Amino acid sequence: MTRRLAFEPAARETYLELRKDPEAALYLAVRRALTELVDNPGSRDVRRLRYRPDTWGVPVRCGDVRWLILWRQHDDDPDLIEVHHVGPAPGEA
Repeated sequence: MTRRLAFEPAARETYLELRKDPEAALYLAVRRALTELVDNPGSRDVRRLRYRPDTWGVPVRCGDVRWLILWRQHDDDPDLIEVHHVGPAPGEA
C-alpha cells in the first residue's frame, strides 16, 4: 500500500512556500500532520474535525498560530488523499 497526497493548487502553493524554510516550526508542524495523514488516515488525530460527510480537518498548532489542513480520501482510489486546504484556520489571519 502506497498512500499519496494530491494537493489542490492553492494548498500546494502554500505547502511549497512553507518548505522554503525547512527548519521553521510551522513547516515542521504541518509536515508532521501530513505524515500522520499518509501513515494513518483513519487516526483520530487526522479526523478531529468533520466538515462534510467526506471532508476532514486536521488542526495544526504552532505557538499562537492555528492552521488547518482539509482533506478527503479519493472516491475511487483509497490510497489517494486529496488535500484541499493548507493554511490559517478560520478566523486566523
